[in-house]
Amino acid sequence: MNEIIFSKLDANFSKHPVLVAGPASEATVTQIETWIGFTLPDDYKAFVTRYGGAIVGPYSVFGHGASDAMGDDESSAIRVTERFRSQRWPGCESTLVISMDHAGNAITLDQQGFVHRYDHDSGTTEQLAVSFEDFINWCLKQ
Repeated sequence: MNEIIFSKLDANFSKHPVLVAGPASEATVTQIETWIGFTLPDDYKAFVTRYGGAIVGPYSVFGHGASDAMGDDESSAIRVTERFRSQRWPGCESTLVISMDHAGNAITLDQQGFVHRYDHDSGTTEQLAVSFEDFINWCLKQ
C-alpha cells in the first residue's frame, strides 16, 4: 500500500483511535492465508499487520481484531466469512469477506486481489476495486 494512503489512515487513526484495532502479527496473517487457501495480496497483508481491523470512511474493514467502534461480530475476517458462508451467500465460498456495505452485503477479496460486492437485493455481483489498496482509497472518498 502506498505511503500516501498510510499517511491518511495514520492521521485519521491518531485523531480517532477508537476506529483501529491495532496491529496483527505476520503469523496471524499466515493463519488467515492458511484458512482461506490462497496467498493474500501484499496490500491487504500490510493493512492487517499495521492496523488489524479498522473503520475506514464509513466501512468496517475486517482483518484481525475489532476496533472499539466495530461490532463484536466484526473481530475477524475469518469469522465474518464463516458467517456469510453458513448463510450460503454467493461468491463467499472462495473469497474472504473484508467488509460489508450498509445494506449488509458482503464485500469480498478474491484470489486475484479484486474486491467485489454481492447485492442480495438485485442478486448481482459488481467489482468495486481492482486491488485492496484501491478499495481503501474508495472507502476514504465515501
